[in-house]
Amino acid sequence: MVTVNNVIGENRGTAEFEFKGLHADTKPTGKVNGANVGVNSLFLELDTGDVYYFTGSDWTKVGG
Repeated sequence: MVTVNNVIGENRGTAEFEFKGLHADTKPTGKVNGANVGVNSLFLELDTGDVYYFTGSDWTKVGG
């Protein structure tokens, strides 16, 4: 289950989110809490420790 850990900022219906969840969870790409997932949103995989950032179209592993 993916949870929203923090919303960093919101501008014109797009927000930078911090998510946490498991590797098997689908990383969000659409609307969350009424705002689009913004570029540079982060996703922490609790079971692997890996961190991903959103490019606007894909989730990319930090340092990978």
